[in-house]
Amino acid sequence: MSSFTNVPMLIQQMQQAIRQKRYTLALDTIRELEKLNVSRKQILWHKALLESKVGNLHVALAYLKELDSDELHAIKLQQTIVDNWDTYTQIIAKYNDAVSEIQLGFGEKALHIIDHAMELAGKLPIPIELYRMKTVLLARYESDPLSRYTAGLPMYALDDPTIKRVVAAEPPRPDIARPVPKPKVKRKLKKEAAVLLASIATVLLVFVVWLVANLMAQPEIATESPTTAPVKKPAITETASKKDEPVKEVVATPKEETKLEFVSDEAAKTYYNEGYKQFMKEDFSAAVVYLEYAMRTEESDYFTDDASYFLASSYLREQKYEDVVKIAKTFRKEKDVNYKESPYREGIRLQESRALWQLGKETQAISILDELINKSDEDWVTYEARAMKKFVVDGESGSEDEEETG
Repeated sequence: MSSFTNVPMLIQQMQQAIRQKRYTLALDTIRELEKLNVSRKQILWHKALLESKVGNLHVALAYLKELDSDELHAIKLQQTIVDNWDTYTQIIAKYNDAVSEIQLGFGEKALHIIDHAMELAGKLPIPIELYRMKTVLLARYESDPLSRYTAGLPMYALDDPTIKRVVAAEPPRPDIARPVPKPKVKRKLKKEAAVLLASIATVLLVFVVWLVANLMAQPEIATESPTTAPVKKPAITETASKKDEPVKEVVATPKEETKLEFVSDEAAKTYYNEGYKQFMKEDFSAAVVYLEYAMRTEESDYFTDDASYFLASSYLREQKYEDVVKIAKTFRKEKDVNYKESPYREGIRLQESRALWQLGKETQAISILDELINKSDEDWVTYEARAMKKFVVDGESGSEDEEETG
C-alpha cells in the first residue's frame, strides 16, 4: 500500500483512538505517520499532546520546546505543564525512590511508595511508568488477581504492551469463583391461558368423536375384484454368452482440501479486541475462538503479534499445551517486521517453556528458561523465568530426594 493511501487511514485511526481515550494506541499511530514524511509540526504537536495525556509531562514539554509554536493551544498546554511542574517532579522523585527499593529487594515497600505517588498526582494524569511498576509489583507480591486491579485502569494503561504482557503471564488463580449459570425458572401458565387450552382440547375431542361416528354409520359397498388377464410367459431365446469382462476399479478422486477462510483486516481487528476483552474477563475458551479468527488475516498487522501472544496464553490456561508450542514456533518463523520487533517475542517464549514443562519435556523447557535468564536486559520475563527454573529444578530434586529416602 502506498504512503498516500496510508496517511488518511492512519490519521482517522489516530483520531478514533483519541476519542476513545486510547492514547497509547494513538502514540503508536503517530510513530507510523512519522515514517511517512507527514508535517513535522503536526507530529510534534500531537506527540506533545498525547504524552501529556499519559502523564509524561517532561517528554511533552520537550516536544513543545522543539515545536516552538506561538499558537494558542500550544501555549496553553505548555502553561498547564509549567503550573503542575512541582507536583510532577515530586511524583517522579517517588518513582525513583521505588526503583531504588526494588533494587535493594524491598518490593513491597516500593509498592507503598508507588501508591503514595499516585495519591500525590491528584487530578494530574498518572504517568504510565507508575501503572507499569504497580502492575509488576502486584503480580509478584499480592495474592489478589490482577483483573481486580486492572478493571479500574484508564484505557491508555490497559493498552500498554508491558501491562498487557504481565496480565497475560499471570498464572490462573484457583481461588477465583467461576460464574455458574442460574437455572431457568419455568414459567407458570396463567389461569386464562389454561382455560383457553382446555376449551380448545374439548372442541377437538368432540370433532374427532363425530367424525368417527359418521364413518361407522356409512353402508358397506360391495366391490368386485377386477379380473386380471393371464400373463404371457416370456419366450426363452438362446443368447450368446457374454465374456466375463474384468471389473474396472473405481478410483475415488480425493476432494480438494478446503482452504482456510481469511477475514478482512478490519474484521480481524474487531475479533482481536473482543478476544482480548474475553481474556481479561478470564473466559479463556471464548478468547480462543475470537483470537483464532483474529489470526486469519492475509497480511500481518500491528496487532497480530498481540493476538498470537494472548492466544498462546489462553491455550495455556485451557491446558492445550501442544497448541501453545505450535503457535510459539510459528511466531518465531514469521519474517514480518511486526513479529521480528515485537515486544511479545520473549513473553511467548516463556509461555512455550511452561507448555513444554507440562508436556514432560523438562530439558527443552529449562533450555528456554536459561536463554531468557541470560539475556542482556533484565525485565519481568527474566524474573519469571528465574522463578520458574527454581520451581522446576527444586521440584525435580525434591522428588528424587523423596525416592532416595523411601
